[in-house]
Amino acid sequence: MQNRKFEKVSFGEYWSLLRQYLSPMKFRLLLLAIFMALGNFLPLVTPQILRFFIDTATDNLEASRDVLRRFLLPLSEWIGSDPLIIAAFFFIAVSIAGQLVRFINSYLSQDIGWRATNQMRGDLAQHCLTLDMTFHHQKTPGEMVERVDGDTTTLATFFSALILDVAGGLIRLGLILILVAREDWRIGIAMTAFTAVAMLVFNLTRSIAVPIYAAEREGYAKMFGFIEERIGGIEDIRTNGGVPYTMNRFFKVVQEVFKLNLRSDIIGECLRSLTGGLFALGYALAMGVSIWLYQNGVFTLGAIVLVFDYMRQLQLPLYTISRQINELQRATAGMKRIEQLYQTQSSLKDGSKSPLPLSAENIQPIAIPDVAFDQVTFGYVEEEMVLKNLSFELGKGKVLGLLGRTGSGKTTITRLLFRLYDINKGEIRIAGTSIQELKQADLRHYIGLVTQDVQLFNATVRQNLSLFDDQISDQKIVSVIEELGLTDWYQSLPEGLDSLLAAGGSGLSAGEAQLLAFTRIFLKDPGIIILDEPSSRLDPATEARIDFAVQKLLQGRTGIIIAHRLGTLQRVDEVMILEGGQIREYGPRQTLANDPKSRFAELLKTGLEGKSNLSRREMLA
Repeated sequence: MQNRKFEKVSFGEYWSLLRQYLSPMKFRLLLLAIFMALGNFLPLVTPQILRFFIDTATDNLEASRDVLRRFLLPLSEWIGSDPLIIAAFFFIAVSIAGQLVRFINSYLSQDIGWRATNQMRGDLAQHCLTLDMTFHHQKTPGEMVERVDGDTTTLATFFSALILDVAGGLIRLGLILILVAREDWRIGIAMTAFTAVAMLVFNLTRSIAVPIYAAEREGYAKMFGFIEERIGGIEDIRTNGGVPYTMNRFFKVVQEVFKLNLRSDIIGECLRSLTGGLFALGYALAMGVSIWLYQNGVFTLGAIVLVFDYMRQLQLPLYTISRQINELQRATAGMKRIEQLYQTQSSLKDGSKSPLPLSAENIQPIAIPDVAFDQVTFGYVEEEMVLKNLSFELGKGKVLGLLGRTGSGKTTITRLLFRLYDINKGEIRIAGTSIQELKQADLRHYIGLVTQDVQLFNATVRQNLSLFDDQISDQKIVSVIEELGLTDWYQSLPEGLDSLLAAGGSGLSAGEAQLLAFTRIFLKDPGIIILDEPSSRLDPATEARIDFAVQKLLQGRTGIIIAHRLGTLQRVDEVMILEGGQIREYGPRQTLANDPKSRFAELLKTGLEGKSNLSRREMLA
């Protein structure tokens, strides 16, 4: 998809936005234009039929300016029937055709509107995925859902109504005024003046209502974000007695949304009342001018009915246009929020190089990459540096074990390696190339990550394992499953790879979920593996299966293991102990283990003396 960037929104600039998203649907737009023309023409015929009927019944047809008498009178003579009966049947046929055309118009406009905004929703979601993690930490998931879905839904409603109601209403408005002016220029001027005043008044309300609707949308976004956060932490809230406080905060958030919504509804009701008042004045104006023209012998009784019918039809486009101005105000508020989101750009500039050449199949690197951190300094906020002048080199095919207290920088190293953030100073290299010069997509393709918490989707087993990549064959997936010892689990699935998994891995044990995560990495086949010790919370039997998978995964790859237990470090080549964002100790595992003065040897000695039940914080203090 191609990112779109919106300018400041106004009435005149909506056309550029519509053209941008509606241009791929030219055939549907042409079909809609044809039926819109019919939909605007047919309602204008019925007042002419009524005028013909009344003037014929009252013997005033000769004095009338009826445009249909040249058609209906010869038709009645040819059929040999009363012209009133012909007019009645013609009226019924036009009314039925008008209903059918309105149905088709409604379907086409809704279809076009939702197709356009679904494309916009996709573009917006893709843009959000390109933003750096700093942005996502500032926005809650609930707020982002409201931005991506809520604001675009408002635009979908407006798009579908704009095409049918606003565009069609303006066309019908012009035709009505032309037909009324044809009857008499004075009634034409009166109704044109009324229309101009009404449109001016409706347009003036936009500047008042837009900030109010924008505040309402923002309030809903904050409420959804609050709800999402509290639901995500429901276990901690309930077990720690935080329900009363949470409900108190919830009621305050809802109260704020209620106030914003109430103010928004009051503005909307004022606009509707204003519309009703203007229409009442319009009827009074049409009545006064029509009576005066009738008394002066200019109008027939049929002409008065025609003018009132057209006044009724004038009310419909004016009302719908004013209603859509109300929707436009909501859409403008949503559009401005979308514009702000599009103008938010990632601070991570994409590079142009690849970490390593690919094999002939363009699936995996032809060599094992090495990793180097050179004087790296980084902090999530400028005042607090998490890593301070960190330097180390991890050779090709080597496995590094990371130890350290919480907050020492272990996880930060892995995040920087994925380039989820840019470092403040220094340089990180993969295969001798700075990661800032690498394409982000290629960089993340070469690195695989397995954590303790596995994210599974409400999708099939195949889609969960391949991460929705249709290019991975079923044979390859089944082969990896068998290689990792998941054959029994796979054979228990009712529909094999087509079996559905619940979101979050419901129905799977922790060990099965971890092995599924390993399967993903095997299918991805990266050159660098990062493990946030996935076996730290498993029973011994399941841990043995995980250890087997880890050994196979690390073969022929460069690896980093964030260790929570010393037993995990048996498979590493090098050990690094972090403290306060700096290296306290770093070297080959065997060398450090054999050095009685090393910190790592002290930790191993503590474990061998039977004190392995000490907490990790106590062991590393």
